[in-house]
Parts: sequence; structure tokens; C-alpha cells
Amino acid sequence: MRITKKNMIESQLKPEGITCLDTIDCISKINREDFVPEKYADSSYAEFDIPLGNNYFMLRPITVAKILQLLEIKKSDDILEIGTGTGYLTCCLSILGKSVDTLDIDNGIQAKAKSSINNYNLYNISFINEDVFSNWIPKKKYDVIVLTGSTDSRVEKLEDSLNQDGRMFVVTGNYPVMDVNIIKRVSEKKLIIDQAFETTLDPLKNIYKKSCLNF
Repeated sequence: MRITKKNMIESQLKPEGITCLDTIDCISKINREDFVPEKYADSSYAEFDIPLGNNYFMLRPITVAKILQLLEIKKSDDILEIGTGTGYLTCCLSILGKSVDTLDIDNGIQAKAKSSINNYNLYNISFINEDVFSNWIPKKKYDVIVLTGSTDSRVEKLEDSLNQDGRMFVVTGNYPVMDVNIIKRVSEKKLIIDQAFETTLDPLKNIYKKSCLNF
């Protein structure tokens, strides 16, 4: 798998504009096959939607790399991840940042992710079994927030949880028109939104509860 990983970096990531050395180094340290269902191990480094069950899919390698590069994560950053998934991105965030709180509605998939992450002896990750579209509210503010599934509109309670100079990665819109947005808090009352590129991403679970809630 080492050769396949190197090929992924050289032939898939770098030609797509992944140049951040911290991002490349982080991806080099983590084996995607440790997080992939065994029957899909041979496709670990392919640009392929790997099924995880319960209508979940693993983020593609280029998506993970773009998330990490766009957010410019620092060692001092406290990070909130919405959607643990396989735990692969969680692992990357943990290596790059200070701490990671990762939230997922699916206790079973989160347990599998925790088991995979345990292979890397990382001790700065906290797991939260909650629904982001419920009345759950973050208990602190974060420097980085990542949503690993799309949402049809912005999520105010997460934006309110950004520290000064905090950054959020979120894909908004409805299939087939979706945009990657990097939301930055530049002051207590001001956010700047940069549309990075167009993409498609499966929605977060229970997204349609959002319109019924007041955040």
C-alpha cells in the first residue's frame, strides 16, 4: 500500500493543486486502508466513493486533501468535526491541530472509527454521539470547524462557535449545484465567506430537521 499512497499523492493530489507540505506530510503518515472496509481495501487510494453502510460513503482522497489545505490548520487549533465517518479525516485533523471534538449521530460507525484511530496512539480526540440538527449546542468555541456532509444552507449555531480568526469548511446547496465555502470570523460580529470551488457531497443525516429548529 505504500506505493499506492505515494502514487496517490504524486498523480492525484499534486496535479489538483495540493501543495501544502503539512497536508502532504499528514496524509503520508496515515494509511487509508486502516479505515476502509476490508473488501474495499484495494480501492483505498482511488478517487472512488467507498460505501460504509447505512448510506454513508468515505470522503475521497482529494476532498480530504482540499479540506486540510484550505483550512490552514495550526498546532494551536481546537477543532470541531461534524460527521466522524470512518475517522480518517479525524485522524488527519488530530495530527495537524491541538484537539479534535468529533460529532456523529451514528454510534456504531463512530465506534468503528474509534477502533481504527486507536492504531495511531492519538490522545487529543473526544467523541460526541449527537445530532447536529437537534437542540445540541457546542459547549465551547473552536478555531476550525469541518462539516463532512453537505447542508442546504448555513448553520448559524456553528458559525457562532467560531473563535476570532476561526475557519469553517462547509458545502452548501442542493444536488447538483453545491459550493465549498470557507467561512472566516474576522471580528465578533463579522464573517467573511469565500466560495472555494463547486462540488457535490452527500448531505449530513437529518438535515431536513434543520428547518424545524431555531438555532
